[in-house]
Amino acid sequence: MAAADGINPTSQALVVEGPLSGVMSSLAVLPETQKSRRFWRRVWTRLKSLARLGTFLLCVWIAGTAEAPLDAVAGVLAVVLGLVLWFRNLLPNPFHAEGHPGDALSRRPELVLRVLRRLKADLAPDASVRLRLRPDPRPQGPGSSFYEMKFTRKVSRDVLDPWLLLETRLVDGAHLRLSAVERRRVKVSNRRPDGTPRRTRSKEYDTLFLEARLRVKAKRHPQLATLSEKRAREAVHLPPGATLQRLRVTGERLLLRIRLEESWLPYVPKDATGEAATAPDASRAVTMMLLSLYQMLHFARTPAARRAIKAPPRPKPLPQEALPHEPPSPPQKQPHPRAKSRRLLRTRRSR
Repeated sequence: MAAADGINPTSQALVVEGPLSGVMSSLAVLPETQKSRRFWRRVWTRLKSLARLGTFLLCVWIAGTAEAPLDAVAGVLAVVLGLVLWFRNLLPNPFHAEGHPGDALSRRPELVLRVLRRLKADLAPDASVRLRLRPDPRPQGPGSSFYEMKFTRKVSRDVLDPWLLLETRLVDGAHLRLSAVERRRVKVSNRRPDGTPRRTRSKEYDTLFLEARLRVKAKRHPQLATLSEKRAREAVHLPPGATLQRLRVTGERLLLRIRLEESWLPYVPKDATGEAATAPDASRAVTMMLLSLYQMLHFARTPAARRAIKAPPRPKPLPQEALPHEPPSPPQKQPHPRAKSRRLLRTRRSR
């Protein structure tokens, strides 16, 4: 069985290493654990809010009923706490985007489960799988449905969330490393499209980067170092919604990185409708990334086919109407079939 350490309270990540069956069983029970953790997180947030309000009301009651000097101290505390709570309500609070894909409990775990199911036939029987997964997005981080209203003129730095690292060895001896990083980019604008100034506004964009790295033995693929980047790009085939971000080929490693928008889903059925029909399919993108890597290995083993030189096309004959008009030639008289024998007979008689 896999040695599952559970979710680390510091990194909020699940660390599992072991056979494929143990890793998949740990992922199967992960949504229930996420549901419980989210529930207790909301309870703790509500308790802290009630504790602040209860302390304020207690100070007000003591200031009105207690004798000096306790009433003065309680009154000062009530005023200070009231100002703190008042200013806290005036500050920009994070808001929740209803219907965001990041609210789904199984968004990230389901993607890993589907990838492992498709890799099951390509893994060695005794192959060990190493997995590090952060199932929930960070609060107000990339992939999260909570956003913060920022009234600032400074452009914030990009926030990165590396939430997946999957490593294993395939049946042919190649080492596979799959990683996922989400990025939140904040764009600040203070001008309208026509160039006139306006109040500063900020907008956040989330992007998912999937990277697959395949490490092979150079002695088994000696032609890989000579594979050109142009021919390697011909082997890359991606589904709709995925964009090639980076491609690198060396003598022992192949690296492919793609980009998906924030509306990505772990799986999109064929009969999906609405927004789900146009959302990028992340599990299909990972599968096509792996197929593209092995297609590069195939291209490295087979030389590029020479393109046949095409002969220039023959000119089409002009129609009869387009030919220039020429006067018809007079018909020539055909010689008689026995004319030659008669001439020979005359020549012999004259001799």
